[in-house]
Amino acid sequence: MQSPPIKMKPENRPDVFHYHDLVNFLNDWFTFLRKTRSDFNARNFAQQSGVALGYMNMILSRQRPLSEKAFLKIIPHLSLASDEQTFLNLLRTLGQSEDSNSRLTALNEMMKFKKFKVTNKKENRAYEYLTKWYYAAIYEMFNLDSFQHDAKWIQRQLKKKVALSEVEQALSFLKDHNFVRQNSDGKWSQASAHVDCTEGIFKISLAEFHKQMLNLAHDSIHSANRDERYIMGQTMAISRENFDQIKQIIQQAIKQINEVNKNLSPKENVYQIEIAAFPLLHMSEEK
Repeated sequence: MQSPPIKMKPENRPDVFHYHDLVNFLNDWFTFLRKTRSDFNARNFAQQSGVALGYMNMILSRQRPLSEKAFLKIIPHLSLASDEQTFLNLLRTLGQSEDSNSRLTALNEMMKFKKFKVTNKKENRAYEYLTKWYYAAIYEMFNLDSFQHDAKWIQRQLKKKVALSEVEQALSFLKDHNFVRQNSDGKWSQASAHVDCTEGIFKISLAEFHKQMLNLAHDSIHSANRDERYIMGQTMAISRENFDQIKQIIQQAIKQINEVNKNLSPKENVYQIEIAAFPLLHMSEEK
């Protein structure tokens, strides 16, 4: 039988919508249950849920992941409301799934919870900016000498079609979150905005950003003139040591490109500079 949700004072009850990590919540929640229920202990919980006590201890100490099968066994006995149960399962997927699409889907579903969005404003800000490629493009358009602060003008400049309502939403986001500001002369310009949030959510959002940009790179082969684009690459067999050195070279190249772009020459277009290195084979880890 499923236990009813525990009603306690908000300051005493761990709020799952404040958490980004499944194990952190479970440890805090079990501590809370021990303090508020005289009949609660780890052994009884394991027996009631049908999950081995040793396995539960390994989950709580991060020695084993919480499988979907075990999650479905323990969730009725955690005394959580239905929306809390759903959110907790999304946390499990976010932290444990090996599939990037599953993690992104879980993050998308998490962002639908108003309680999570209200209590995790940094995460919501980074998620919205990074998972919609045209936000970054429009943000950079504020640097153009020819920039016009007009949603229809902006829409016409974007190579990939974006709905006018989405352009207007992007402009509202950039203003509301202080990415851009209006100067004393009435013109708009970039402000010093920084995208930051919890590491796991940031990485998933950033991965989606690069995925969208790489898709646009693919489209540019057909949609952009040769003199407007520069795409090249090298296929090679390398060692792990060489890969680490290559990453350092790429990082240095990005720094040098940023230095070049600091000159005062007129800004005429918005480019995505995407340098990538990725494996083409699925090799065994066995020596």
